[in-house]
Amino acid sequence: MLDILEENKDYKVYRFDYLTEGSNLKFEHSVYCEDVDISSFIAQGEEKIQAMRQDSMDGEKKAFDIVLAATKQWEQQAAVTQKLNRALEYLHTQEVKHTANEWRKTDNWKNDEEISNRVYRMTGGIWEDTKYDRETKQSVPVAWYVTWDVYVNSPKEGYGEKIAGQNQKRYTDKAAAEKYLEGRKKAYSHLFTEISPQIPKQYEHHFTVYGALLPGYTVEGQEPVKTDHTAADVSEGGISMPEKPEKPSVLGKLSAAKEREKAAAEPKAPIKKKEDMQI
Repeated sequence: MLDILEENKDYKVYRFDYLTEGSNLKFEHSVYCEDVDISSFIAQGEEKIQAMRQDSMDGEKKAFDIVLAATKQWEQQAAVTQKLNRALEYLHTQEVKHTANEWRKTDNWKNDEEISNRVYRMTGGIWEDTKYDRETKQSVPVAWYVTWDVYVNSPKEGYGEKIAGQNQKRYTDKAAAEKYLEGRKKAYSHLFTEISPQIPKQYEHHFTVYGALLPGYTVEGQEPVKTDHTAADVSEGGISMPEKPEKPSVLGKLSAAKEREKAAAEPKAPIKKKEDMQI
């Protein structure tokens, strides 16, 4: 951002120039004339002044057209920057944390349990409600509340859709509460047999970054997508980069040219003739 007041002999210029790489460009310039000598113009007469004014405005228009042409060039370059930003965001997406399909205690105050893998996460616990008995001067359990939830275990922050759950289901018998919770665990145990199970189509967006499926995941009914890319694959710059969407992944076309060059550079083995072959 550039905010400047420039004072010249006959005028002042206020400038506010702003650039957000890959998304936003602003130019705002204002010119103010204060206490300037206009006697030399007045002597020219109105007709002459009108002609000079038109020439000056034409000069402004030419300067404006030059700036406008430069902004169009910036638009093309900003689109490239934005694509590269998205590709880097894909590469920087961290692997989701999980328990490798094992039930473990959580660190929350309810001391719930959690089981998770790369696609699903389930939590469950029983909270005991007590009442103080004045006769025995002890806290006596009066009810047990069961809470459980099944979520999509998305690696993207702010994502993770709830699939099913129950909040504070009340029991007056602890054994019944425990039996219910164990039944819920068993009902969803089929989700926790693989570290990276296939993703149902309706939850696919939780595992994509700008439309590209994150590495190691597969979607039900679709072929696995290879995404063996590194930051070096997105190091190219310049307006000349391809503008069409890359398939099958965000980074696909960025490394395709390198792969073709590598294949072309490798020497091809000579084809053996039939008479040269020995039995």
